[in-house]
Amino acid sequence: MRAMRFGTIPGRWPIWTLLATLALLSVGLLAVTLLNYRTAGQLAEQTLQNSGLRAALELAAEARAQSARDADALQALVTAQHRRDVAYLAIVERDGTILAHTNPRLAGRRMEDPAFVRTRDTGRLGGEFVVLGTEEEVYELTVPFHIPPVGPAGLVDVSQPRFRILRIALHAAPARQVVYQAQAQILFVAVAVLVLAGLGAWQVRTLRRYFALQQEAARQERLAALGGMAAVLAHEIRNPLGAIKGLAQFLGEKQAADPTQQEMTQTIAQEATRLERLVNDLLTYARPRPPDRQSANLPGILGEVLRLALPAAESAGVSCRLDIAEEAPPIAADPDQLKQLFGNLALNALQAMPNGGKLTLAARPMDGKRGTRRTVEVAVEDTGSGIPEADLPRVFEPFYTTRTKGTGLGLAICKQIVEAHGGALRVVRTGPDGTTILVTLPVEGTAHV
Repeated sequence: MRAMRFGTIPGRWPIWTLLATLALLSVGLLAVTLLNYRTAGQLAEQTLQNSGLRAALELAAEARAQSARDADALQALVTAQHRRDVAYLAIVERDGTILAHTNPRLAGRRMEDPAFVRTRDTGRLGGEFVVLGTEEEVYELTVPFHIPPVGPAGLVDVSQPRFRILRIALHAAPARQVVYQAQAQILFVAVAVLVLAGLGAWQVRTLRRYFALQQEAARQERLAALGGMAAVLAHEIRNPLGAIKGLAQFLGEKQAADPTQQEMTQTIAQEATRLERLVNDLLTYARPRPPDRQSANLPGILGEVLRLALPAAESAGVSCRLDIAEEAPPIAADPDQLKQLFGNLALNALQAMPNGGKLTLAARPMDGKRGTRRTVEVAVEDTGSGIPEADLPRVFEPFYTTRTKGTGLGLAICKQIVEAHGGALRVVRTGPDGTTILVTLPVEGTAHV
């Protein structure tokens, strides 16, 4: 037992640690990348806004320096603006009339879009991304544009500023490169996370296989030690037990007239039989015999198992039922081992129903999915008290039993037989209303006898 627990419990920590590390790393990378992407958009807009404000301030300073107040002077000033980052530039009166525009043909038209109205009414600048008729995305910045009049002697009369509005549209493509780079970074990180997930899954699979092999090696080591001990038991205990059992039976027959002595000799014979069964189970588990595969008639085997279990079932008040599908095919298996398998399961079920109940053996063929083998499922159902939830993970472990006289090898031998046949054994239902143990065996062609 120590070897198996040593192989399973420590194996969980490296796997969970690896998964937790990969999960934290992936979440951290995604969080940083998303934050960077969110900041990139704000940074791009702020960069464009700062560039537009700088251009607006430079233009206002130049207008004041040249005393450019009328439409013609402003148009000349705007036309002289040649900046690669500027898509267009316009100076607008409060009533929406365009005084000057980089496209002179638009001068004199009216501007009444929401951004202009908002800036005119509040006196605050505003900016937004828009798409022009040329399908180009630009950043339009609408700025209050104050040009104080210039008095005699070149003095600026700041008490009577002329309030106008400047609309400057900047090419958004250069600033958008920051956003595109952030988007590319998200894609790269997403691919990296997927790669990490794939590597993590591969590593987890590798670790599980490693610990499974470690557990199997510990199990084989335990079986080797058990096999040596079983050989000693077979030689040192089996023969004396046979002699004790025989002598007890002989004395029981000779002392038939004395009830007390007869009861004592019967007790000796029964206990010797129980010890002999324990030794046989130990030998069976420690030195398993490979299955002698041949065409086995499963309905006949299950029927014989119920027939042998019938006396014990009747004495316990248990009714037995056999439910076999008519199309159940023969399987390539060892008939003797199948009898031992289902006999042990039936005996366990009967022991779970000391006050009566119902035992059912049901078999049905299962069509395998594409690329898988066909199987036969055999369910052993009882109406006993069920298996405690705390005992479920260990019911198939050797030497684990909740009964005072149990050996703890019955279900372990069943599992060993099923796995030797390439099948599976599991508890599919348990509770106060009973337990169902399901045996799945592959259906193959007739094996060599």
